[in-house]
Amino acid sequence: MRPLSVSVLLLVLLSVSSALAQRAETVRGYISQYKSLALQFEKEYGIPASITLAQSILESGAGTSSLTRASNNHFCIKAGISWTGRVYLAWDDEKTKSRFRCYDSAESSFRDYAQLLSTSKYYRNLFSFSVYDYRSWAYGLKKAGYATAPNYAQALIGIIDQYKLYAINGGVKLRPGKTVIITKYIEQEKPVFDETCVIPEDEETDEQRIIVEAMQRYAVEINNIHCTVVQPGETLASVSRKHDISPIDLLKYNELESEYQVKAGDIIFLNKKKKKYDGAQDVYWATGGETLYEVSQKFGIQLHRLAKMNDLNDYVRLKEGTRIRLK
Repeated sequence: MRPLSVSVLLLVLLSVSSALAQRAETVRGYISQYKSLALQFEKEYGIPASITLAQSILESGAGTSSLTRASNNHFCIKAGISWTGRVYLAWDDEKTKSRFRCYDSAESSFRDYAQLLSTSKYYRNLFSFSVYDYRSWAYGLKKAGYATAPNYAQALIGIIDQYKLYAINGGVKLRPGKTVIITKYIEQEKPVFDETCVIPEDEETDEQRIIVEAMQRYAVEINNIHCTVVQPGETLASVSRKHDISPIDLLKYNELESEYQVKAGDIIFLNKKKKKYDGAQDVYWATGGETLYEVSQKFGIQLHRLAKMNDLNDYVRLKEGTRIRLK
C-alpha cells in the first residue's frame, strides 16, 4: 500500500487554525493600538484611515518586522538626501543596506507618512478620491509607485475587507468596479451610501480571498530551518527588511537567480537548506505538474542534493505519483 504523501499543511509548525488565530490576533492588536492615530491623520490630512492602517500592517508586518521594531518606521520610508533625522540601515533590494528614516515614536512615523503623501506631487491625484473610497486609493498608490509588488493594491484592499477597516471612519465594504456614491449625511460625519456601491459584509471579495488563502500558508520552520511565506503585496525586498537578511543571501538560501522569481505564497528560507529531510517521512509522492524545486522547498532540502538522491534533473517537472526519496 502506497504511503500517504505529506500535505502542504504538515509543513507548518503550527496548525492552520492556531496560525490563523495568531496572525489575526497580532493584526487586530495592531489595529486597536493605532486606529486612533489613523483617524486623527485622516482628519488632518485627508488620507483614509483604512488605507493608513492597511499600509502600515503590510509594510511593518503589523509591527513585527525587524526594521519597524528597531526604528519605529511603520511605512518603510527611506531616508533621502533631504532627511536630517536619525537613520537606520536595513536590507532592501540593494547589494548593501539601505538608509531608512528612524523615528522617536510610532506617532512620528504615522505623521511623516501623512505629510509625505499630502505634499508629494506623485500622490496629489489621490486626494480627489473620497476618504471612503479605499479601492481607488489603493490602486492610486500602486500607480503612483509607492510599492513595486504587482499585487500591492489588491493586498491593501484584501486587508481592509478582511479586518473591516472600512468601518473605522463610518464607511462600508465597497463593491468592486462601482463608483462610490454618498446619497446623504444623516450626521455631519456619518454618510449613507448608494446601495449599488455597497457589498454585504459577509460576501467575500476576490482581494479578501487572496489574504485569507495566504494566511493559511503560514510557516515558521520546515526541517528545523526558519522560514516564512511571501504574503500578497510583499516582495523579496519586503522579506529582507522584515527579517534583516540580505536579498543576496535569501536568493542563495532558496536557490534562486532573481528576485523576480519570487511571488506571493512562496516559501522563503531564512537560512541554508539541509542535505536531507530530518523528519519522520522518508518518501514523498509527487502531485501532477509539481517540480523537483517545489518539493525541495516543501521539505527544506537543497535542490541539487534532492536531485542527486533521486537521479533526476534539478528542474524536472514530475509526473503524478513519482516517488521522491527525502533522505
